[in-house]
Amino acid sequence: MTVTDISDLRCVYCNATNLELTASASSDRLIKHAAIVCQTCYSATDIISNVPFVGGYDSEDFTGLVEVIATAEMNIGGTSIETARLLHQLLQEYHNATDRAAWLAEHPNKMVRAPWFSNHRYHEWIQAHSILVNRDLVGKKVLNVGAGTGSDTVPLLDAGANVTCLDYSPTLVGNGAKNLPNARWFGGFAHVLPFQDASFDMVGANAALHHFRSVREALREMLRVLKPGGILFTTGDPFRPDDSDDSLEFSVFNRHEGVLSGINEGIFKFCELWDTLNEFKDEVEIALIVDIANTHELAGTSGLGADAFNDCWVPCWDQNIEVLRRSSGGIGCVVTKKSNIDIPAATQGAFVLPAGILASWLSNQDEAFSSLMGWAAPELVDLSFPGTQQSWFELLNGWMAPEEPYSSRTGFKRARWLLRTGSAKAIEFDVRTVVDGDREFDLLIDGKLIDRSLICGETRRVRVDLPPALTSNPRLFELRFTVQSDHPNGFDGNCFEVSNRVLLD
Repeated sequence: MTVTDISDLRCVYCNATNLELTASASSDRLIKHAAIVCQTCYSATDIISNVPFVGGYDSEDFTGLVEVIATAEMNIGGTSIETARLLHQLLQEYHNATDRAAWLAEHPNKMVRAPWFSNHRYHEWIQAHSILVNRDLVGKKVLNVGAGTGSDTVPLLDAGANVTCLDYSPTLVGNGAKNLPNARWFGGFAHVLPFQDASFDMVGANAALHHFRSVREALREMLRVLKPGGILFTTGDPFRPDDSDDSLEFSVFNRHEGVLSGINEGIFKFCELWDTLNEFKDEVEIALIVDIANTHELAGTSGLGADAFNDCWVPCWDQNIEVLRRSSGGIGCVVTKKSNIDIPAATQGAFVLPAGILASWLSNQDEAFSSLMGWAAPELVDLSFPGTQQSWFELLNGWMAPEEPYSSRTGFKRARWLLRTGSAKAIEFDVRTVVDGDREFDLLIDGKLIDRSLICGETRRVRVDLPPALTSNPRLFELRFTVQSDHPNGFDGNCFEVSNRVLLD
């Protein structure tokens, strides 16, 4: 596959539109460095797995990069177009069934009885369906932001749209391009979209907005690239009250297996969505789909017919907005851009990590994490342990929140420290399984297995001599069960407790 259509791209560094393919773009290499070059500022774009990746990762993307590496192996292959099409067909059938419980019980395809099918997957589907049903998409240019491997792109393609997909993970977009070659694929960032103003008839983000590093910046960029008369929509995102802080998110995700394994979820404040869109109230029309427990406090709602869910269209009246400012739940929106909006295009400054370099690491997860930690911001190194409060870095790296009396901390399956060892010759710590029983336990340093021992429900002191450091970079310590498969005793069976860590000279 050869990349040919970059006519609506822009340079994310200088905003120029005169980008050109170089000879590198037609090579057979997996990673084609400097394959697209801006003719104004001469910044270069890599092509990875035949997908242009426009821009680079900066320090604010660091926690997101943990997710990219953590999920690289599980995302290999992605979802085939046939499987995605079947899933959407089954969701439509389930929605239309007069007796949904009976339909689930009797359907021959066991996929429909998976816990996720009638729960969050249908929840996301009903919002998207309610927004897109009866819309004429034939020949329309549609941008799917946070597209993943493209499962939710299939209905758009089947409706006749010309779809462009964008995601910030090289693995996701590479697999998406293989599975859905009829879509156009780019790597890039929601907060600095690599497209020119007013390029698309529709811009959407399905269950993706809460993954973006800045909801406000992403919405502004999505509005910028939308044509006047076009539709912006988002679906399936969690939100929280305006007066809440990160402690609410930490509480929700403290025992969330996906987040503890590195998946960078988030719950944004209602104001991050509403206030951003309402800034352009004279140029847009806004409609909201909301699912909250206190739906009875909202006026003028219209339900979506989603059974156990409270999803409903909510008029954007002042009284409803005030209710939503103090509520939490799920949200989607439909924004019609009535006229042109003067939104300056976001640009990037100097970045710390080119996408092509990240992609070159991803074949070996342990080594990839070790390499990534060399780019870590100083404030993430040598964090106090066990500590007295949670941080996003520690949560995504497997550590649950510390609890009083703050003498130990619990890790889920695997957990990491980022430490400068200086002149230290060894590390010691106490460790035990949370659920009694013998388990093999590994310590890796900079991606290399250094020690394997047997631990149980009684505390065991582990002492490991440190291998010589090859650089002055911080060193990545990973503590993990040798066997990562789920334990018969559930979540707690996959946990270990660590205390009394010390570096020894």
